[in-house]
Amino acid sequence: MIKVYTDAASNLFPSILKEKGLDIKVVSMNLHVDDKDIKCYDDDIDVPAISKEFYEDLESGKKKISTSLINPDTFMKAFEKDIEAGNEIICFTMASGISGTYQAASIAADEINEEKGKKVIHVVNSATASLGEGLQAIRAYNLIKEGISLEELAKDCDEFAFKVRSEFTVGDVSYLIHTGRVTKTLARIAKLLNLKVMLYGANNSKIEFAGKVHGRKLAIQTLVKTCVKHIVDKNQTVYIAHCDALDDANKLKDLLNAEGINNVEIYYYDLITGSHTGKGTLALFYIGENRDL
Repeated sequence: MIKVYTDAASNLFPSILKEKGLDIKVVSMNLHVDDKDIKCYDDDIDVPAISKEFYEDLESGKKKISTSLINPDTFMKAFEKDIEAGNEIICFTMASGISGTYQAASIAADEINEEKGKKVIHVVNSATASLGEGLQAIRAYNLIKEGISLEELAKDCDEFAFKVRSEFTVGDVSYLIHTGRVTKTLARIAKLLNLKVMLYGANNSKIEFAGKVHGRKLAIQTLVKTCVKHIVDKNQTVYIAHCDALDDANKLKDLLNAEGINNVEIYYYDLITGSHTGKGTLALFYIGENRDL
């Protein structure tokens, strides 16, 4: 049997997996808040409560917040039980262009595949994160129930990853300075003129600058306009992830509904990715033909 794995950047909190009846295994990642380590996804946490506190701490700057990569050994230990049981594995990781997690999972998979003398684990570079990654894992889980082989699944998922569109805006452009998405000068100008930065998951597995608009309201409208233009099926499930911006997430959902996109689900942003984008981030994930702007 093929088992589905993701890393903690997939946004698939235990509560979501339970709600949807999904047997998807999430490899936890470490979030450091001052001298406290939080093992994301190991426990069924109160997501709204912890998220609110976390993003307030992040916004205030009073606490030192950082994340750490999953190393190959952690993936090896996570995969071990299923492989020993005779199962195969497909593992989805956050974009290789923004994290070393894909490389770590691939090192572990290559070692196990070599030991077994055949391919029993395939790692997919989701080329995105949050529910863009989670969407891919859920889809793979459903394909497995239809009886697809690991070889067929691997090929399908590698190609499908680049049909998953990820578009977002942030509350405070300052969080993007250290990622290189914007310069300090642009950040100062953006704040002065109330410009909101638009970003997207690109074909190079990185987050790229898509443009800037005046004000939050227009930023939300731009997300909707882009989605309407590129979505392949308005009946698909569209995911919204937010960093403690529930009111704006609901506004975004209402506007999508008005365009005939009615299957919209809203969740708090995973803390791993959210720690790098900041409070107020609003992201949209859905399936298109490609990732072109």
